[in-house]
Amino acid sequence: MQQARDATSGVVVASRLRCADTHWTRLFGLLGTKEFPSGEGLWLKRSRQVHMIGMRYPIDVAFLDDGLQILRTISALPPGTVSPRVAGATSVLELPAGTLAETGLKEGARVEIEGDVERPRGHAATLTTAISNVALACLYVFFASAHFEFARRTGHWRTAMPIVVLEAMLVFVALTRRPSVGTSPRLRDWTIGLVGAFLPLLLRPGDGPGPLARLAEPLQAVGLLITLAGVFSLGRSFGLIAADRGIKTSGVYRVVRHPLYAGYLLGYLGYLGVYPSLWNCVLTVGTAVALNCRALVEERFLARDPAYREYLRRVRWRFLPSVY
Repeated sequence: MQQARDATSGVVVASRLRCADTHWTRLFGLLGTKEFPSGEGLWLKRSRQVHMIGMRYPIDVAFLDDGLQILRTISALPPGTVSPRVAGATSVLELPAGTLAETGLKEGARVEIEGDVERPRGHAATLTTAISNVALACLYVFFASAHFEFARRTGHWRTAMPIVVLEAMLVFVALTRRPSVGTSPRLRDWTIGLVGAFLPLLLRPGDGPGPLARLAEPLQAVGLLITLAGVFSLGRSFGLIAADRGIKTSGVYRVVRHPLYAGYLLGYLGYLGVYPSLWNCVLTVGTAVALNCRALVEERFLARDPAYREYLRRVRWRFLPSVY
């Protein structure tokens, strides 16, 4: 992981550091965020002054010269204010409030930056995310409408509605996800994430329940319950693309690494059993492959963090205990 530390004492002041080195990334900085988690940091390069207009919380600030020596520090710079312009400063290190006092970082100390600094997503990535969110929401509306109309026409509410609720949870957590510390820039990772999210929304009930419907219905119910437990454990840290939104190890994540995907897979298999068709079979198999690839991609991306590598060591199973 990218880190900023006190060169003299060796104390880490930011274990997850991002870099803002363009006009727009410097201008927006931390705007729009509700919190600045402990251990994170933002490095504004080619800057000697910061503003807090529109911010929701105070931050600690350290002004650095070209040699990364601290020229001035400000503790708990409050929202709505503008910092002084510091002569000689060429970059600014923004940290969660209280970090300066906790780490003992003072004026005159020198900061070391280790590793390749994570850069916030540019406007192209932000626009791509917005477009994918709108497309996901629109596709879900068509998906839900088709199943509501089928259930209204046939009376098969019990078999048609679980998948609608299942996908509603995915859409909700996707649209309300928290901002990431870092997101994978790989086109392959984006493709896998979007395919895994969009394919299931093309599932359709067809002519009605098949002969295995009574056996498959419980699979939908179990998948729905596991997914619900996963959502409660994960909260707003869910994303379509491999990203670092904090490591979750509590709740059902103590049992398997990807309980949310496990729940979805069971739900999709149950749906296929209730509404068997070649179309649904192809979509289910494609989704299963995509979800497995998403799990592998996310593990590779998050394994940059030693804490996540320790989590991988403790929790061996991805989807199903003692199986996989």
